Amino acid sequence: MLTLTVPEMTCGHCVGVISGILTELDPDCELNFELATRKVTISTSLPREQIVEALSDAGYDCE
Repeated sequence: MLTLTVPEMTCGHCVGVISGILTELDPDCELNFELATRKVTISTSLPREQIVEALSDAGYDCE
């Protein structure tokens, strides 16, 4: 389980884009979005670095 803060995640469109990126990387991942706090919790076997890089490439920096 991995929780990331994504400051640029401000709306439902962002959630959809991020969801698409992550499910493309790992179709079996489970995602939980907290838009108010700009956090996404990801259940995946992928390394954190791979997820952060994919989101960064799409313009979403993570903390």
